[in-house]
Amino acid sequence: MRLRTIALAAIPAAFLGVMASAPSASAWSSANCTEGNFCVWADYWYGDTDTPPSLATDGEWSGGARGHIYYNNTSRDVTMTYVVVQDEGQGPTYTACVSKGHGSYFTRPMSVTKVVWREDDGSPCW
Repeated sequence: MRLRTIALAAIPAAFLGVMASAPSASAWSSANCTEGNFCVWADYWYGDTDTPPSLATDGEWSGGARGHIYYNNTSRDVTMTYVVVQDEGQGPTYTACVSKGHGSYFTRPMSVTKVVWREDDGSPCW
């Protein structure tokens, strides 16, 4: 019985050790996206990378850039338009507001189609 109690007590400690060693999302934040650019990377990665972005723009842009990760390294908020990439072709289109100095990742392959400076309408930008 005592051995079981010790084993059960070790599980939370092991879990906390794994969580403490996991890098935060900010580990990839700006990577090789130079200051003043909005960047998109085609491949998903975690940590530092030398992979060049599939899109690096310092102004408004439209086109098609395959993406898994994006980062806004500009001094302004942007509105990003993107399309879900599906086996049969393009899927639904979405827009997202990306705050200056922030980024995130897509859980599915996307194609970023437009980046424009955000007009402040008082709503929060994440």
